[in-house]
Amino acid sequence: MLYKKTTPIGSFAKKGEEIKDGDIITILDEGKKINGEFGTQDIFLVKLVNGEEKNLSFNKTSINNMIDAFGEESKNWIGKDVKVWSIRQNVQGKIIPVYYVSHPDAILTNDGEFVLENGREIVDSDIPIIEE
Repeated sequence: MLYKKTTPIGSFAKKGEEIKDGDIITILDEGKKINGEFGTQDIFLVKLVNGEEKNLSFNKTSINNMIDAFGEESKNWIGKDVKVWSIRQNVQGKIIPVYYVSHPDAILTNDGEFVLENGREIVDSDIPIIEE
């Protein structure tokens, strides 16, 4: 018999119920990589709108959004507010809501990219931006 190593990490936010499109949530830890049924997942503890603390899986696009907004070091993401996006997409032949997180001031362009309204991708006010 084969066993898979599991790590108890607590309860997950229920998408569509406890976490919804447009919510502003707060990242509470630097995240963990957990091997699961669908490969490695990036799991973060977040504070929900209702004040509860739950785990949330960040997909690759969300991770890239966090890097663009707050840098590569996830310790720097702790305490940052992020916006939740629920976008209906075709996944394996079914139209389902896919959840993303981004900087709270980001918008979604027609090209499917998360950017600030002024077009900048790196948005953290702690990172100096040199104007040309």
